[in-house]
Amino acid sequence: MAESSTEERVCSGCGAALQSTDEAKPGYVPSAGLVRSDPLCRRCFRIQNYGEFSRALVSTAEYERLVGSIAKVRGTVLYVLDVFDLSGSIIPNLARYIGSNDVIAVVNKVDLLPREVDPDTLGWWVREELEKSGVHVREVLFVSAQSGLGADALVDALDSAQVDRVYVVGMANVGKSSLLNRILRDTGGTQRFTTSKVPGTTLGLTPAHIHLPSSRSLEVMDTPGLIHGNRVTDKLCPNCLKRAVPEQRLKPRVYQLNPGQTLFIGGFARFDFEAGAHQPIVCYVSNQLVVHRTKLERADAIYEQHADDILKTPCPNCRAELGGFRRIPVLAGRLARTGSNPSSHSQSERIECGRKGCDIVLSGLGWISLFGRDLRGALWISESAQVTMRPRLIGDVSRKNENNQTSREYT
Repeated sequence: MAESSTEERVCSGCGAALQSTDEAKPGYVPSAGLVRSDPLCRRCFRIQNYGEFSRALVSTAEYERLVGSIAKVRGTVLYVLDVFDLSGSIIPNLARYIGSNDVIAVVNKVDLLPREVDPDTLGWWVREELEKSGVHVREVLFVSAQSGLGADALVDALDSAQVDRVYVVGMANVGKSSLLNRILRDTGGTQRFTTSKVPGTTLGLTPAHIHLPSSRSLEVMDTPGLIHGNRVTDKLCPNCLKRAVPEQRLKPRVYQLNPGQTLFIGGFARFDFEAGAHQPIVCYVSNQLVVHRTKLERADAIYEQHADDILKTPCPNCRAELGGFRRIPVLAGRLARTGSNPSSHSQSERIECGRKGCDIVLSGLGWISLFGRDLRGALWISESAQVTMRPRLIGDVSRKNENNQTSREYT
């Protein structure tokens, strides 16, 4: 009888199926803990009460099985995205899992953006990026799970949807569980979803109930976050994540560079300015990350000798996990070929930024802004990291110009 009961129950924090037989597997809980009304597995208990972090991954096949059930039941899908890393938070092939259900795009962490960006002006861009992935959205909302910004508008949208169930989907670490905790807290709920900086905290379908302003009760289903391994942050330990993932509003760091200079973004990436006109380059990354300028001729030595004391992050273990660097040529201004086709870069990676400038997005870390002046250089980054190019978020995208170039992927 006890085993049958365990198999039917899931952890109220992460959704893992509860079991009392194997401490090494997800969902383990001592048998005495099963008498609680909302039992937590041992992993969630330790995360919530002691700040211990434990990485556990949901396989792609299991993710597809769990999220594929969304298409079978009418509801609304909350598609949570990270404004800091939009390209890296788009779920591949999501459209085939959600069927005909309405989708509300919820862009989280907007309080991290520099003050000059009005989030509402980014709505067309978010919608366009999702449409290209095959997902049609009913509306785009901007929120902050941390501060509560936009939470009331999200609750109102759920109330007006006139459905009894909502599914919350998103890549790992976009803040799904934190957002749900915010909504539950604001609407008088008591359940607490487990959250941590380590990707992959939620392991199964985890239900909760929200009491809406109209007095209706709505079942909200949290889903596991998918990890595709293309973001630098997918492979970091908790200490490195604390430095690499921003928690406060980004402070743009402007560097006036001459040819023959290099910028290090911690030990994660390196930008070499080989030739071109003296120009500003702006880094938008966590305020806790070191951005170090040096001479190009000294760059190799700096990395080899000072990865731990000057650059600091990542730690030696995370550097080994990330693997070696690859070199991506960068051309800007008149040196870039106008009208080049991104598909032509499949054989050899190359970033070409025209006269309008662009952002070079380092998935999970942030971005580097170029302003379209003549430049020849190179970006060095982990072999597995996704790199994309888009119009400048500060200046082009936020001006709501629908004629801007679209994102291009170089991985």
